[in-house]
Amino acid sequence: MTEQIRKLFRTNIELLEITDKAILCFREQKLAEALEFMPQVSEKMRYVIDGIISDKEYFELVSTESLTEMLEGILEAGHHMDYVLLADLLELQLSTLLCNVQELIMKKEDFPAFSEEVYQEQCEQMAVLLQKEGGKEAVEKLFSEPLNPQQLMEEGYRVEFASCGLMTAAVGTKEGPVYLHTNYKVSREAFLLAKSWLEKGKKTYLVHGFGLGYHVAELLCQTKDAVVEVYESNGKILKLACAFAPIAGILANERLRLVYDPTGMVWEGRTGKLSPEEKLCIHVPSMRADLRETYMAEEKKESKEEAGA
Repeated sequence: MTEQIRKLFRTNIELLEITDKAILCFREQKLAEALEFMPQVSEKMRYVIDGIISDKEYFELVSTESLTEMLEGILEAGHHMDYVLLADLLELQLSTLLCNVQELIMKKEDFPAFSEEVYQEQCEQMAVLLQKEGGKEAVEKLFSEPLNPQQLMEEGYRVEFASCGLMTAAVGTKEGPVYLHTNYKVSREAFLLAKSWLEKGKKTYLVHGFGLGYHVAELLCQTKDAVVEVYESNGKILKLACAFAPIAGILANERLRLVYDPTGMVWEGRTGKLSPEEKLCIHVPSMRADLRETYMAEEKKESKEEAGA
């Protein structure tokens, strides 16, 4: 893979995220918020279109004429302040194009989803953050064990690229796999979920489930000054996040408190009585993943008992 294609792929991820935020704000008629995103959309959109046009052989399925028409249409709608049409063009044309380009790149390239260097750096960063909230021995044990992809696959875990170019993960359950994040536009889903949790006057958000960190990143972004406490009982999910998600930025955020809670007792005690300034938030896929771990533990216990009988 050339460095140009790699950079285009990463820029597309950023552009999809910003574009989706602009679209959603336009749909809600929050024009001031939507228009704040548009300079970034325009800048990155021009870069992406120029990159596609300059490498016609690679992007053979995308015509220069259609790209030019799309760009002109978006610019004209913005100039005439037709924000209904602008949102349509961004969603139906630009966003669709970007997902198609991402999937084309992923199909053509042997795209590296895992970097040992990034994994180790993010593990070290996460371990420091977790130890601030206690459970030092459990944290040290968690990160002293190497990541074993084959074992995780055998246990029902898997990771894969979503259409936007970010990674999603699934946890195997008795009923089948449970995805922690969408296979389509990961950032859009995270934006909507975090937005649904917002409540005026709340200074602390208690979140059950870290997943790969996307919804946590959005909540930190949208709350501006609130503390975000995240409780995760599944250490394997935390390690998968270190391995496959860009979480260095949120791990460095001073407003994030991350707690490794393998028994669930810390969460139970913390949420027993909330103050008026605290908000409880549940990441439902993580809760289902927790139920899977409980089921697996009970199944192993029953097998041992049967073996000893």
